[in-house]
Amino acid sequence: MSIAGSVANAPLAAGEAHYRAFQIFTSNPRTWKNSNIEDEDATQFKRYSHRFDLVPYAHIPYLCNLASANTSVLKKSSGMLLNNLNNCMPLNIKYLVIHLGSHLGKGAERGIKNITESLKSALGQTKQTAILLENTSGYTNSVGSKFEEIGTIIDQVGSERLDLCFDTCHAFAAGYELRTGRGIEKVEEEIKSFIGLDRLKLIHLNDSKYDLGSRLDRHWHIGSGYIGEAGFVALFMNESFNHGSFIMETPINELGNEETNMSEVKKIIELAAQSSVKE
Repeated sequence: MSIAGSVANAPLAAGEAHYRAFQIFTSNPRTWKNSNIEDEDATQFKRYSHRFDLVPYAHIPYLCNLASANTSVLKKSSGMLLNNLNNCMPLNIKYLVIHLGSHLGKGAERGIKNITESLKSALGQTKQTAILLENTSGYTNSVGSKFEEIGTIIDQVGSERLDLCFDTCHAFAAGYELRTGRGIEKVEEEIKSFIGLDRLKLIHLNDSKYDLGSRLDRHWHIGSGYIGEAGFVALFMNESFNHGSFIMETPINELGNEETNMSEVKKIIELAAQSSVKE
């Protein structure tokens, strides 16, 4: 949801659209410039969130790269993380989603070390808001495309304020089969083994514009991409993935928008319920 004009406009628009959860950037997603939330905006944000019974989430700006081997970028990324956590607190946002970034060819071990140190520092300077580590699509030099890597980071940081955001498009692009019940069970098994299902706090519900294992982070309209309607029906039939909050990050173009994607998701949930009854 857009925060143009005021951060409080996001829950107002989400409520009027009859959503139950929404996601925002608390600072400009395409610049390094940090921001501060005005008291009046924070009060209004919480008022609208309460009025419409909404669950708000925040997402770190795209430039943040906590895995970076570039000292300057790493320092700015760590500062951005701290700023975004501080912005979440007056808004009563419980979860901040972050991408883990790229080690720039210096190796996953180096990237994980940088991420771990930055997370420990930011969590040590803040309270309340938890950080959700989002799985990546497996692009070159990325960290976190495998749940085992995310589990390693969580173990090394050792904080109860570190959890998981599961992105369906990213997982599919990284090679996780999401088009069948068995494939989804394997994802469930990995999350349970390396992270713990209790740490799954949010699902980014996105179809994929490209095929399995493409390593391309290209979100697509629900049911119209390579995961397809049958894949999402299978996802919602799995009890580990059919409750909690879901955020769609689907495109807006001539092929669809928020309304058409929401309509498709509601259809998929009904199909999953019918299939579960038949079984």
